[in-house]
Amino acid sequence: MPEVDPAVIVLATIAISLILFVTERVRYDLIAIGVAVVMAGTGVLRPKEAFAGFSSPAVMLVAGMYVFGAAFTRWGIAEALGAKVLGGSGSRTEFSLVIRIVVLAAVLSSVLSNAGVVAILIPVLSGVARREDIAVSKLLMPLAYGSLLGGLLSVVATSKNLAVNGIVADSGHEPLELFEFSHYGLILMVVGTLYFVFLGRHLLPAKRGESSLTEHYQVKRFVTEVLIEPNSTLINRSVADAAVFGNYDVSVIGIVRPDSNSVLAPGPYNRIRRDDVLILQGEPGDILRLRSEQSLPLVPSAKVDDAELVSGDVSLVEAVVPSRSPLDGHTLRETDFVERTGLNVLAISKHGRVQPSRIPDDVLEVGDSLLIQGHDRDLDRIRRTRELILLDQLETPPIGRGAMISIVTLVAVLVIGFFGWMPLSVAVMGGALLLLITNSVPAKDLYSVMDIQALVLIGGMLSLGQGFRVSGLDQQFAARLSELGGTNSSPYFMVAAILLGSSILTQVTTHIAAATIMTPVALSIAEEMGVNDRAFIMAVITGASFAFLSPVAHPANAMVVGPGDYKYRDFIRVGGPLLVLLLIVAVFLIPALFPLHPEG
Repeated sequence: MPEVDPAVIVLATIAISLILFVTERVRYDLIAIGVAVVMAGTGVLRPKEAFAGFSSPAVMLVAGMYVFGAAFTRWGIAEALGAKVLGGSGSRTEFSLVIRIVVLAAVLSSVLSNAGVVAILIPVLSGVARREDIAVSKLLMPLAYGSLLGGLLSVVATSKNLAVNGIVADSGHEPLELFEFSHYGLILMVVGTLYFVFLGRHLLPAKRGESSLTEHYQVKRFVTEVLIEPNSTLINRSVADAAVFGNYDVSVIGIVRPDSNSVLAPGPYNRIRRDDVLILQGEPGDILRLRSEQSLPLVPSAKVDDAELVSGDVSLVEAVVPSRSPLDGHTLRETDFVERTGLNVLAISKHGRVQPSRIPDDVLEVGDSLLIQGHDRDLDRIRRTRELILLDQLETPPIGRGAMISIVTLVAVLVIGFFGWMPLSVAVMGGALLLLITNSVPAKDLYSVMDIQALVLIGGMLSLGQGFRVSGLDQQFAARLSELGGTNSSPYFMVAAILLGSSILTQVTTHIAAATIMTPVALSIAEEMGVNDRAFIMAVITGASFAFLSPVAHPANAMVVGPGDYKYRDFIRVGGPLLVLLLIVAVFLIPALFPLHPEG
């Protein structure tokens, strides 16, 4: 069997990986494992090298930061801070709110997961928008983009930064210090804030107006009222009678009684009486079949609206599937959602479109919006588990007793990392261990608070980066770019090329994949030119942070689509000018702040 050039294998692996990332036909973590297996199986890397990424300091550092994020979420630290800064006393103008949103999201995202920050602040902003009578679509996109800009404020801000730093260290280059590029990130944060204050604010859509939840989610398509006549066979039967309702995939979400003692979100043991009006939820075809076979006439003057679906202890709320939710990638039927939570899902919206498909069998994704009806106690329980983000929370949550331990531990870790008293990965893991020992984060929740998919993705893509270097592809790419741009006289061209390549990749793959593919190229260009590597490393980190053009480019974007009622075109219209502006600023700013030929 003829020997295949390792460079060809790596290029083919990159091409196939990119196709799989773009089409989303295979989970990201499986793609990453496949990459490592290919690198080891084809001999491009030794098995020890191919799988070393999964136990790298970068992966351990990211895992530790997930524990800190869980602690700040559990004890309400970030949530209370967000409510204080964005809500507070007195009215807030849209102008003032946009500034506060971008800055707060960026600052919090400098030490916490940007997707986690967005998940925490969405309910806060939804409440502020209702109170100040501002369209929530004017606020949520600045939140998502502000969190992405926060990734440029510290090394620990995002998993992508840590993955890049891991490659830099493995390549024999000096790793980035904790706050080495914070001054640069602050400038871009200010530019992004000014963009939203002036131009971006006018490009943001003003949606969701005065429409009610039932109107927005087109509930009338899925909800029907039927009358229980005196001769009905359903009289005195329980709501949980599977032979009657379960076999038709229809749910009873309300019983309107002649004596006004109506029951909303009825329990399984509530019995049906003569002359009751049942509010049924399900696919039109299923309800039609039930009515026909059970002889259930429609209520002539039925009106299904918000008022009819709520009562003293039953609420109608909008919810969003957050990043790392156990619902992501599963259907409501698979997760026994209704049975576990006691909540009714009346409609599902994906990418701003209400889904016509069968609700229990619709595969949920991060950012999907659900219209939920249920008793307040059940809603409180789902809010605490954070399986869903509920958009009805207005009050400032109390900060829990573990808040001080979490804050002090994080500050201690950052101080240790800043002064270099021990490796940052060791400091972060030590801090995470302390949070677990003090029960600031319950040890039993350790693996559930981590994004295992992201950790595996980093490990596998580090293997690809290693293969890129070992095969010599990094040097070949660097030489071609050097010839193309005449790099000795045009450092701006090289920075622009890396910036543009990284930003394009992050729109269609993931920020981690984009960064790990581009970092070896950037380092090789620096070696080829014989210049300082910092400018090119920053070009990679910056470009991979600019995931502005698509709701699926980053989980932070995906989570605001439903609550903001955004469409794909909204991200192009608002994110496009922001991307161009920041790329232009970065092209000139990076060489100025990270000189290619530093003095001395």
